[in-house]
Amino acid sequence: MKSLLISGVYFPPQVGGISRIMEHLARAMGRERLCCLTGVAGPRSIPGPRVYRSPTAFFAPTRTRKGVAWARVVSEIMIRERPRAVLLGTVSDGPYGRWLRRWLGLPYVVYTHGNEVLGILTEERPGAPESFEGQALRGASRVVAVSRFTAGLVQQAGVDPARIEVVNPGCDLTRFAPKPADASLRQRILGARHRHRVILTTGNLVARKGHDVVIRALARLQVDVPDVVYLIVGDGPHRGELERLAGLLGVRDRVVFAGRVPDAELPAFYILGDVFVMVSRERREESDVEGFGLVYLEAGACGKAVVGGRSGGIPEAIADGVTGLLVDPSDPDDVARALAGILNEDGLAARLGAAGRARVEREFTWAHAAHRIEAVLMAAAGECHACRAR
Repeated sequence: MKSLLISGVYFPPQVGGISRIMEHLARAMGRERLCCLTGVAGPRSIPGPRVYRSPTAFFAPTRTRKGVAWARVVSEIMIRERPRAVLLGTVSDGPYGRWLRRWLGLPYVVYTHGNEVLGILTEERPGAPESFEGQALRGASRVVAVSRFTAGLVQQAGVDPARIEVVNPGCDLTRFAPKPADASLRQRILGARHRHRVILTTGNLVARKGHDVVIRALARLQVDVPDVVYLIVGDGPHRGELERLAGLLGVRDRVVFAGRVPDAELPAFYILGDVFVMVSRERREESDVEGFGLVYLEAGACGKAVVGGRSGGIPEAIADGVTGLLVDPSDPDDVARALAGILNEDGLAARLGAAGRARVEREFTWAHAAHRIEAVLMAAAGECHACRAR
């Protein structure tokens, strides 16, 4: 059975966790089981499924132009691909799923990640009208949640638990794997501190990710681990604030801002780290939370110990005490203690990293995720067919 994946905003070459999920899910399902429709322009293709890129269908300045473009691309997809179900990359794609169900009789399944469901809960406070996103979520044949935490939010938003399926993201075990560090990259990025031990964070520089807490922890950590440097991979609106904080705390020379790196180079940066850390925290008032945390799987697949915040869906990505350590994401002292323990206890980083790799191999492959998603889509299509037959 073939399905149509619609992800208007989150799709390669756009970068970020949701786009990576869409890409790897599409790769794993392949051309026979999936085709894709997105509003993201760009030359980058996905091996396997056919990708229909139509920015006008999603972002045209007038409803008429958008409607014409949408009708054209959907007609082409229905003739060439004949999908029997629709998978929406996020609930913000809900209007497209509802349209396809109403006019073409296709059931739709919504992929949920965390922040967008918190947004629905915030918008639909008692006494407030239903939001369009909330209607789309509750109207879906099935809802896929990236974690049990996110599934709980979906249930709070009014979805029957029987229609919620938890499918954790996978990880590319070929790209992300234990390998020797690139000595030239290490020298180029770390400069005079290239012999130091490295704590690493990858991700957008936004408030949720907790880079500021790690910088505060670094000011304490350098006492117990004098040869330590903090490597930050990524960019974003908080970079200037983080640079100022590092200067204020006297650790600016120990914090390396590598900026955004090409996706192809990301595994080499994971290898540079002695321990991976990202202490994301829930910011419910801003509808901001880490629904799972793909980066913990990627670091673990590279054989790295991980430290994460005890928040959102992160406890499902990190097996506390087995593949890494969970900490209070608002407490720099707790973060510093965890990092010092991993870096100073002989063999601990290696043991945690090996366990992390084994867990990813066992539980978090994209083939497994794709199989689960396909089963959900087939169930939705079967129920829709049964309803039409009655």
